[in-house]
Amino acid sequence: MNPHVELVIVQLCFTALALGAKLALARVPPNALVLARVVGGAIAFFAIARAWGRVRVARRDVPAIVGCAVLGVVINQVLFINGLARTTAVNATVIGATIPVFVAALAMATGREPFRGRRVAGVAVAFAGTLALVGADRFDLTDAHVVGNLMVLVNAMSYAAFLVYVRPLALRVPAMTLVAALFAAAIPFVLPLGVAEWTAFAPAMTGRDGALVLLVVAATVLAYAVNQHAIGRADASVVALYIYLQPILTALGAVVLLGERPGLRTAVSAAVILVGLAIATLRRPVTT
Repeated sequence: MNPHVELVIVQLCFTALALGAKLALARVPPNALVLARVVGGAIAFFAIARAWGRVRVARRDVPAIVGCAVLGVVINQVLFINGLARTTAVNATVIGATIPVFVAALAMATGREPFRGRRVAGVAVAFAGTLALVGADRFDLTDAHVVGNLMVLVNAMSYAAFLVYVRPLALRVPAMTLVAALFAAAIPFVLPLGVAEWTAFAPAMTGRDGALVLLVVAATVLAYAVNQHAIGRADASVVALYIYLQPILTALGAVVLLGERPGLRTAVSAAVILVGLAIATLRRPVTT
């Protein structure tokens, strides 16, 4: 399959996560949804890795896998889903789209990438738009949207750190084996939060809640598997470019499915964030 088609499929999957999870949260407690996604993902990725012939990891990689699982699965899932429960799908997706900016900032701060003035300027512009969107000028912990926006922002920062620190592992551990190990390592951390909510929710499950399976399959397994395959066939800048589709797709879907009506503040903040993302991540064309 063409990598550009794969990247569009990935963005559709992540859009389905924001919209599907928002719909599911009307009935499913957030941490029960996190538990279903992590456990379901671990089982599916283990089966895929086993089918591909390798499920073992070296003992020396275990501490790094656990650390990356905390950053990229535990904090990522818990804060995104709980933040989404408190804010709009559009806000969550726009803030989540800043991940490439935080990756660039952390990579430069840790010396993994050279310092570039253009990239720093892009980070600053995008972060300013993010602060406007999360409501930094009217900070109020009694405002559910402000709390939800902040949770999604910390989630984006955590996932950005994961992307930076997981790279050495990704160079020596097969893709599906690594993803399976990450999700498996995350289970003990999400169990205490999710079991109580799942126990209370499970007896009330109905046919409508069967959508949880689709949410796990499409927004977790398919998204991660196709994205990992596309990353190996497309430049990082191209992969980052397709992330910009998420706010657009989510905004359209939120209007149709959720009845959300993004206001002027959201629209302006999103535009500023996207400009910053473009400045920070897009490469200048090479001229001869």
